[in-house]
Amino acid sequence: MPDLTTFQPPADVGSTLFDDDVSAIIRRLIRQGRPDNPIAFYGSSSFLFWTRLCEDLGTTRAVNLGFGGGTNATALHYFDRLLLPLRPSKIVLYFGENDISNDGLTGRSTFTRFEALIARIRQSFGAIPVFCLSTKQSPGKWIYADEVNEFNTLVAAACASADNLHYVDICSVLMGENGKPMSRYFIADKVHVNDGGYGLWARILKQTPGLLD
Repeated sequence: MPDLTTFQPPADVGSTLFDDDVSAIIRRLIRQGRPDNPIAFYGSSSFLFWTRLCEDLGTTRAVNLGFGGGTNATALHYFDRLLLPLRPSKIVLYFGENDISNDGLTGRSTFTRFEALIARIRQSFGAIPVFCLSTKQSPGKWIYADEVNEFNTLVAAACASADNLHYVDICSVLMGENGKPMSRYFIADKVHVNDGGYGLWARILKQTPGLLD
């Protein structure tokens, strides 16, 4: 992994910020308290909209830190406010989709941001398990399919060669035999998954070794 000094985001972070979402997360954490051995679900609106995360996974240890428009750059920006105080025992990541579609990055430059986030996690938490969810393909963002595939390939390879870094494919289950995302698993915006899609993700995550143990 690169040294953190090799990645210096511009002063404006390089991504749209969603401070209201982050403030709401902090208020919820203060109200609910920190569970024992929390599993941090740190990601974009695909986590934010998963309102039944704990129920679907059958655990009270899952802490939803999803915020709108999340990218690897804003994950670093909010790191000290969200992830660091939680002191998680494990981390589940979902970033990359907005890097490509909103910030105009390639799969490879998105991967560079991903590497910087992993480096920060290792610097702060050591060798705790990190589960990297694949970036989903969606009907509404199909024009970015090639970049998403490149990013997923790079992340999968990085996970295969690193200790305590695990790639979890949640994209394939949403794809039909024609190689395109199935609209029945998405809400009207054609970007975010519906309850059926989250149900598929929950099944995969519950079967992922070491994630919920």
